[in-house]
Amino acid sequence: MIKFILPIAIFIAAVYGISYFWTNSSLKGKKTIALSLIVTFIIGISLITYLIID
Repeated sequence: MIKFILPIAIFIAAVYGISYFWTNSSLKGKKTIALSLIVTFIIGISLITYLIID
């Protein structure tokens, strides 16, 4: 059960955190957030795939 709840909880926390920091950052900060968002989603998709297959 934790295999499905943990990735969903991490995704929800990431969405709220990103929206908070996005509204309070400059243009350079938004570029950094976008880059880290891409990396985070790649890691997240890999983690979800690993947990479902395992």
